[in-house]
Amino acid sequence: MRLLQIFLVMFACAISGTASANCQAVAKMVSFDGQVSVKPAGKVLKTSPGALPRTLCAGDEVHTFEGRALINDGRSAVALDRFSVVAFNAAGRAALDKGLALFEVKKRTAEAGVEVKTRLSVIGVKGTRFLVGDKNDDVSVVLDEGVVDIASTQGPVGLYREKTVTRPPDEDYESYARRLAEGVAGEQAAFEKYKTQVQREFVAYVENLTLAAGKELVTAGRIAVERDISGESAKAIKSLCTWKDKQH
Repeated sequence: MRLLQIFLVMFACAISGTASANCQAVAKMVSFDGQVSVKPAGKVLKTSPGALPRTLCAGDEVHTFEGRALINDGRSAVALDRFSVVAFNAAGRAALDKGLALFEVKKRTAEAGVEVKTRLSVIGVKGTRFLVGDKNDDVSVVLDEGVVDIASTQGPVGLYREKTVTRPPDEDYESYARRLAEGVAGEQAAFEKYKTQVQREFVAYVENLTLAAGKELVTAGRIAVERDISGESAKAIKSLCTWKDKQH
């Protein structure tokens, strides 16, 4: 009977998601919507968040499915979008495995620094708001405010910058279109793709760079493209910011 009671207590603790006695607390889940779970460090099974705020131990992973989660580690607020996985390894140290996460670093604690790892880079942050994404084989860093330093973890990558061209010269389009045997719509689509290609200018092979506000860096393999924040990225930032603000 005594063994059964001990087992039931341990099982109840696991289900409620309470931290173990030897937990190195590094963050807290303060809010969530929908289906969200926590995978404790070194464990296989995931548990429900339980009562909030939920303490996260070093190495714990937060998994969102059809849901979102808001994490606070004392240095930054982290809003996880749907179908995302982020590990919280230490105070101000997180690693995105997949999905989208919006980080908003608190200015009064920015001196301590925040570091975010992806499968292709390490992002060093001081006082800023930025979005990190790992989707469709691309890793993106979208800087809404402040400055971030990005270091490649795979050695030098080819850095390209895109220039915005509002209207191509008519003669360029005409000369390009004449070489196509497709319809007008097909010609225009092909030329739009052609414009995108010529807008990219090779800069250098780099391992480190500083990203300015209003820019995003998209890395695929050994190629990184710096450009103005896209409409899709701006929409994602706005959506996560709106959701985060409603949690307070």
